[in-house]
Amino acid sequence: MSDTVSLLTKFNFLQNFASLISAWINPAIIHNLEKYHILKKVHYLTAIENIEGDYLEFGVFTGSSFCHSIRVHQMQKKYCGEHTAMKFYGFDSFSGFGSMESDENHPFYSQVDFNSNIEYVEKRIRRVAKNTEYKLVEGYFQDSLTSGPKSYGIDKSKIIFIDSDTFSSAAQAFEFCSTTIQQGTYIILDDHFSYCGDINRGVAGAFKEFIEKREIEVRLVFHYGMGGSVYVVSNM
Repeated sequence: MSDTVSLLTKFNFLQNFASLISAWINPAIIHNLEKYHILKKVHYLTAIENIEGDYLEFGVFTGSSFCHSIRVHQMQKKYCGEHTAMKFYGFDSFSGFGSMESDENHPFYSQVDFNSNIEYVEKRIRRVAKNTEYKLVEGYFQDSLTSGPKSYGIDKSKIIFIDSDTFSSAAQAFEFCSTTIQQGTYIILDDHFSYCGDINRGVAGAFKEFIEKREIEVRLVFHYGMGGSVYVVSNM
């Protein structure tokens, strides 16, 4: 009996230690680590299916996810051998949200939290990219996305990463991508459960409206981090 109590005491100590570490880590770190993991998964899944197309990211901010996607793509040959060519496109105002509709107000989404600097981001990506083709497009989506994907040389999308937070910006991104989406395109929604989980607001609302309007069938692949979701287009 004493041996059992001693074992349980040691087990409780380990549980307490794990709990302390977990409680101490900033949730943003957990979210980003899991995001990096799913980006690697999605690049792998599109590679083994030999899906053609480019990587489109809406809401680049400081470029962390964008850089990671390029790194994963470059390392892919070790796991998948030769794979289809891929270009990387990043769209962001690099000046925060700009004007927002009243129903898009959110305690976390503000100019202060999401201001960035395109020169810094460009320098950061350039160090990673090497021979990988990429393009950053600066401007609010209502200005930068109106000319359509063809104007940037985009034909098909392999991976679409929506990290623009609000309904209007996500809706503009989806409309821009509408002609590029194909069966097998992966769509990453980084803030899928914002606005208290309201399915009709934020990124979730824009995604729901888009797939219903375009009659696109999707399947949930997995969730990650503090509210991210990944879908694959299963039928058009």
